[in-house]
Amino acid sequence: MLRTVLAGLKARPTRLLLSALAIALGVAFVSGSLILADAVHAGVRAAVAYQLRGVDADITMRRGDLDDSVLSQVRRLPGVATAEGRTVISAPLLKDGHARDAGAMALPADEQLRPFDVAAGRLPDKADEVATATEVGYSPGQRVTVFDQDGKQHQYAVVGTFSRPTDAGIGAPQLVLMADAVRQLAPRQGYGEIVVRAAPGVDARQLGDTIAQTIRGVEVATGDQAAAELLSNAASDSARLTKFFTAFATLAMVVAGLVIVNSFTILVTQRARELALLRCVGAGRSQVFVSVLIEAVVVGAVASVVGLFAGLGVAAALQVGNPAGVHVPLTVRTAIESVAIGVLVTALAAAVPARAATRVAPVEALRTPIEGKSDRAGIVRAAAAVAALAVGVGAGVLSLSTDMDTGAALAVVAMVALLVAALAIGPMLVGPVVRTLSGLFAPVLGQPAKLAALNADRNPKRTAASAATLTIGLAVVTLVTTVAAGVEAGQSRGVDQQLAADFTVTTAVATRPLPDNLAATLARVPGVAATAERVSFSGVLGSHGAYGMTAISGDAVGSLVRPVVLSGRLDHLGPGEIAVSKQLATETGLSVGDTVDAKVPLHVVAVYDSVNAPGVDLGLALVDLAQRPAITLAGGAGYDESLLVKLASGVDADQVRPSLEHALSAEPLAQLNSTAEIKDQMTTPLRGTLNLLWALTALAVVIAFAGIANTLSLSVLERTRESALLRALGLTRGGLGATVMTESVFVALLGAACGLLVGVVSAWLLTRVASTDAEPVLFTLPWPRLGVLLAAAVLAAPLAALLPARRASRQSLTAAMADQ
Repeated sequence: MLRTVLAGLKARPTRLLLSALAIALGVAFVSGSLILADAVHAGVRAAVAYQLRGVDADITMRRGDLDDSVLSQVRRLPGVATAEGRTVISAPLLKDGHARDAGAMALPADEQLRPFDVAAGRLPDKADEVATATEVGYSPGQRVTVFDQDGKQHQYAVVGTFSRPTDAGIGAPQLVLMADAVRQLAPRQGYGEIVVRAAPGVDARQLGDTIAQTIRGVEVATGDQAAAELLSNAASDSARLTKFFTAFATLAMVVAGLVIVNSFTILVTQRARELALLRCVGAGRSQVFVSVLIEAVVVGAVASVVGLFAGLGVAAALQVGNPAGVHVPLTVRTAIESVAIGVLVTALAAAVPARAATRVAPVEALRTPIEGKSDRAGIVRAAAAVAALAVGVGAGVLSLSTDMDTGAALAVVAMVALLVAALAIGPMLVGPVVRTLSGLFAPVLGQPAKLAALNADRNPKRTAASAATLTIGLAVVTLVTTVAAGVEAGQSRGVDQQLAADFTVTTAVATRPLPDNLAATLARVPGVAATAERVSFSGVLGSHGAYGMTAISGDAVGSLVRPVVLSGRLDHLGPGEIAVSKQLATETGLSVGDTVDAKVPLHVVAVYDSVNAPGVDLGLALVDLAQRPAITLAGGAGYDESLLVKLASGVDADQVRPSLEHALSAEPLAQLNSTAEIKDQMTTPLRGTLNLLWALTALAVVIAFAGIANTLSLSVLERTRESALLRALGLTRGGLGATVMTESVFVALLGAACGLLVGVVSAWLLTRVASTDAEPVLFTLPWPRLGVLLAAAVLAAPLAALLPARRASRQSLTAAMADQ
């Protein structure tokens, strides 16, 4: 039997080519995801290794910073070769007239404790020199301007650049200065940590114990322990990324598995006579079953190996634009897992057709094979579709009447159930859909449209199975696209509801407050109706504890700022009044009418919900600006300060903006943003994620079209004599090719319509569940993107059918008529 299987594979390699392509693409995504995960982990490990190279002991404090006195104590301890204070300060760069965020650190005197390598030039040795990270874009010989913590400008000569792995979230600096220069930029800044290199022959653990026993109030870890902690903190982000890609890899393999099921089902049908002959010469049912599985395993193994190496390209493509470069580590584990997954999915997908092959009776060897025409939906399939639909509707209804977390889970259940219902009911839809499409296409295409409908409706299960792969891919991308559009529209509405001002002014340095007179300066600009200060701070609410709060001019509440009021009134805030957020009200039990026993009594006048937008964050509680000094946490300072600017009615914002920018020209740290720019800042990450999701889901859609092409190719082989007969009756080569291509379009439209419908319904449900008054998620159909999806399906279908159509039209008439 093994020789028979191998001979069959050798004799019919092209019939399995597109099936192999589907598996190869799926495995490419799996291996690409695994390789990318390994690359991320390797990047994190490299970043941590650079950060702590040469470090034998790492000293930190649970609260506060370390200072020079502690550093001096450490340096005097026996067994310490050298110790360096390390911290990264905020040092914004002046680029193109605006401040850009950057971090700076002091140059370690000990070369072995430097967490970077020189890339070009040299490191600074004077207070007016600086080295910059390669990704910043400066080169030796240029000059840079840096802001200190008080907003003053300092110029430095770039003498070199340095490189290190991506910071992986551990806070690597972009600038390296001499220690004196760092103190000039941040004179009040202590050390976040002190790194120690042990003297030769001194054990790192013993050194750590000595430091901990000598210096009280500090936490000491060995270099290995500090690295492990950094890795654990950074690993959570990389683990989430891995899960994200794994989810789409699973989607790709599910689609590839459906392609294999459909392909081998067709192949078993076409080989009924061959399998029956094997039964006639003594092959048992189990041998026939194993022969089909061996064929699938061989195809899966070869395709998986191809997909494994294609995954290198997928991983490289997903890293395009990465400042750290492209890294594609291929490990033995990745190779084994990728090939094993590909072979396993292929074998499992082929198991059902293989079982069907065992039911081929020996008498089939005497019959002429024809395309199965009895594969229509039965009662069991109809019942399954109804049951799945009932589950989907039930879960959807329940999701609308529960809390958000439970509702989201039920909404996902509803989506899966609706998708299952759509796949189950697919064969029942084939006939009505293709006949309707035939009526629409016939006036343009003529007879090919009618023949395409007859071919598609001849075996509804096969047609529906081909369309199912496209349904799954488009359902997911439609869901994501529609929900993203709803989130974007909701954020826009939320900002419009909460912010009545036309502009905000923020500072590029968190520790640098805006000038006290800036509000008055902007108020004098022609066209400006009102300005208001807003600042976030840590405030004490008596026995309830300290919370992040926002102070704003009381008369600006209701006019410049209008959060969603859940209870009470919030048209003004005066002394002795406080409005609490929904979250704070839930945590503390405060409600309208209560009094907070803070340093000064505060009367709760409202409970609100708000949008967290740049420069407009309202925190957990809202008080009048004059009330802030009385309730500020001891030693606390304001942060995230902004000015709100409202224009007079009827004034064009574009005309006033140049005047506002001129008024701010003396304050380079001040950043002016319009309402539209605030919305864009909020939605930019969402759009980037959406584009990535489109790219990832595109591979599943490509696999789906490979499945459609495979089905049509096998169907063309199956209809060889029929096609020849049509040619003999007068159908031209072009007409025969058009028939195959039109059938592909019909299948694609069926799959696209089902996928769009399931995706849109699921998106409507999720938007209803996730929407709140302050942060609404609107159900908005992104017609341009959905139109692109549908157009891509229609245009890709003829391309998928190009080879099958060419094969059908180029067959020899006499040879095809004699085909058995």
